[in-house]
Amino acid sequence: MTGPSPTSSPRNPHYTLPNEWDCANERLALLGAAYDAESIALARRLGVGPGWRCLEAGAGGGSFARWLCDATLPGGRVLAVDTDPRHLTDLPHRGGEVARMDLVTDELPEGAFDFVHTRFVLLHIAQRDIVLQRLTRALAPGGVLLLEEGDGLGVLHEMPGAFGEVWRAFARSTETAGANQAWARNLPAQLEAAGLIDVRAEAEIPMFRGGSPMARMWNLTWAQIHETSVALDVSPEVIAAAQTEVVG
Repeated sequence: MTGPSPTSSPRNPHYTLPNEWDCANERLALLGAAYDAESIALARRLGVGPGWRCLEAGAGGGSFARWLCDATLPGGRVLAVDTDPRHLTDLPHRGGEVARMDLVTDELPEGAFDFVHTRFVLLHIAQRDIVLQRLTRALAPGGVLLLEEGDGLGVLHEMPGAFGEVWRAFARSTETAGANQAWARNLPAQLEAAGLIDVRAEAEIPMFRGGSPMARMWNLTWAQIHETSVALDVSPEVIAAAQTEVVG
């Protein structure tokens, strides 16, 4: 099998891919390498810059929060929150703030931020509607909410080979734990119902080559959910084949 040995990871009660896993730091760094460029481009289009007060909710590995520090400080504010902030210890040295916070049970400051951002967070949280309300209330008047979510629309059942088989097992395992791979499809309507204005939505299908940061990120994801996939009747041989496909 390619990559780290399969291992079980402790379960956060609200999130389906917890940060406690031994290789989580590497996986989160690869996720940032795969997606940061597009997230940064979106934030720049929305005007994020010096002086902005920013909330990064579910900050994970912290790569986007680090960019926010570079883009908005001094003069602004960057608060990065996560239920497990172990990968965010360098942010205070950059002028940012870090808080251990469960987005489901802990209150966020209300009306305090010009920019609120999440990436691949809400679809993994069963109580996402509660979190969405809190994120909305955290916006200052005229503030911007940017939610980047995943969706298997048009891809889930068409994905071929071992990678597709393991991806479908991954989707099933996360949904058993409370995730919703299709939740983002109705997000614009939910935001308008919450009173937000100028709601916009974009969708894209990412393509990647074997050996790229995104491919390596999925390789580690398959290692993280190895035991769960086997429990869902995916053989270790198929998991190993899927990892070989993405390593390239």
